[in-house]
Amino acid sequence: MRNINLQLVKNDSKTWRIVIKKNNLPEDISGWSLYFTCKTDFNDADSAAIITKNVTFPHNAESEAGIGYLILTSADTNVALGELYYDMKLIDTLYRETFMRGKLNILFTVRKA
Repeated sequence: MRNINLQLVKNDSKTWRIVIKKNNLPEDISGWSLYFTCKTDFNDADSAAIITKNVTFPHNAESEAGIGYLILTSADTNVALGELYYDMKLIDTLYRETFMRGKLNILFTVRKA
């Protein structure tokens, strides 16, 4: 599992490209689900999550090459400023792994449109 801190600006859309490898080879993630969860505290119940996003990767060449995308909309990121804790899990019928976690810092924007 990798510990990586992320940041984004409140109300911005954000796309993260996810690359999954096993033994340094691309892992076919077609049909797998990605669960992205952000909380103010790791011990909070999932029902108290500030941001949740679930993605099922399509059956296409990118997924076969271990490439998927996590897309957050401006509605997803319309949360209070500050520091959250997140993790990303991959789930398939016979496989479950938390592959990344860390802090997500929600920043303010200078321009107020």
